[in-house]
Amino acid sequence: MSKNKERMIVTEHILEIRHQASGRFLDVRGYVADHFKSNELFPHWQIDTNVVQFRDAPKSPKKIGAFAGYKSAGLYTFDPETRNYFEDKAGQFWKTLSKNQFYTIPEIERFGCRTKAFLNCSEAFEDINDKLYQKFFSDEFRGLIGEKEKDLQIVINLNAGKFEIKINCGPIKKDEANNYFNFKSDHFDDTGIFLDIDVSIVNNIQSSKISSLVKEAMSLTWQKIDNISKSVGI
Repeated sequence: MSKNKERMIVTEHILEIRHQASGRFLDVRGYVADHFKSNELFPHWQIDTNVVQFRDAPKSPKKIGAFAGYKSAGLYTFDPETRNYFEDKAGQFWKTLSKNQFYTIPEIERFGCRTKAFLNCSEAFEDINDKLYQKFFSDEFRGLIGEKEKDLQIVINLNAGKFEIKINCGPIKKDEANNYFNFKSDHFDDTGIFLDIDVSIVNNIQSSKISSLVKEAMSLTWQKIDNISKSVGI
């Protein structure tokens, strides 16, 4: 990638709703698959032992996929072109699943929106690593460590109102991003920063609030991504 190439943020998003086990679901998997097909959300589906997989392509998902199982359900997108694509599709998916007439979604135990983001850069890996060290650690800490840092991974757990947020952040080398994402991108040829942000709730989750929770979670996620990107200045 040339140094003049536009800065890019390449993302992968997943919504996962974990709920109490539903034995009824195992008896109606085919009906659930037909329910989604009739609503024209996904052209392709596959019934496995405990889950129905949905996708936009015959053999494997290219841009979007989803799943409904006896203990969880969710939706994921690869490199969406707009920031609201994932939350819009997640809302549609959950609304459709909730309106199925074949089984009732049991009590929800965990809501989670996870985003993996790659912020590309034309700088050397060592320079990006150094910038992150300067932003996240003091000179005193670096002196305490006492050696030249080779690689860096930052893990932060936060409370944000009703949400818990876990952030993993670190520099990655050329082509290394291919190891962290479930799709390929030309931008992964470059160095950059990798972010893994999980926004979750583990109690008092109402099914009717899932769509709004996705929007809130993604707003927090993009705030973190933009703030880190601007602060590091890559």
